[in-house]
Amino acid sequence: MLRDRLLLLGLLLLAPACASSSEDDDGGGGVGFATGSEMRPGSDCRRCHSKDSDYPSAPEWTLAGTVYPLADSPAEDGVEGVTVKVTAPDGAEVLSLTTNRVGNFYTSKPLPADYRVALEYQGERIEMPCPPPSGGCAKCHGQPPIGEAPGRIYVPQGEVRPNPAFDCEAWATVPTASASGN
Repeated sequence: MLRDRLLLLGLLLLAPACASSSEDDDGGGGVGFATGSEMRPGSDCRRCHSKDSDYPSAPEWTLAGTVYPLADSPAEDGVEGVTVKVTAPDGAEVLSLTTNRVGNFYTSKPLPADYRVALEYQGERIEMPCPPPSGGCAKCHGQPPIGEAPGRIYVPQGEVRPNPAFDCEAWATVPTASASGN
């Protein structure tokens, strides 16, 4: 808990200097791009923020992504103030996150198997139909999207969509490693 608070404090202190996310990755052990809580919106965060990444100094996130106004929004159009709800398979709330000014959210908290994710914004709610196959949301929710993803993660639109029986098992087998996330 103290470690998480210190990490968050460090990220908050870095945020003003890290608003730009347009610099390119140098692809090596050095960091050739801006870092911090507002870095690289729309990218697959867990590409670098995971245990086995090429960036061992990057904090490890269990869930991370960016929320947009529309499924086809440009990377720089993230939405601030969206609540990201994570629940256990039994429906119990595990955690609640709020997107920052570029739409990013992330956590290092351990998550239960088969957790679920929902977004709440301006009195509306939208849920993923199945447990996510990865905590790196842009691995599927990118431009272009992978598998059955509708594009970028987007705020609820107040739309009523038919909810046909969704085949979560078939969906979870869709390959996600090739997504660029941008």
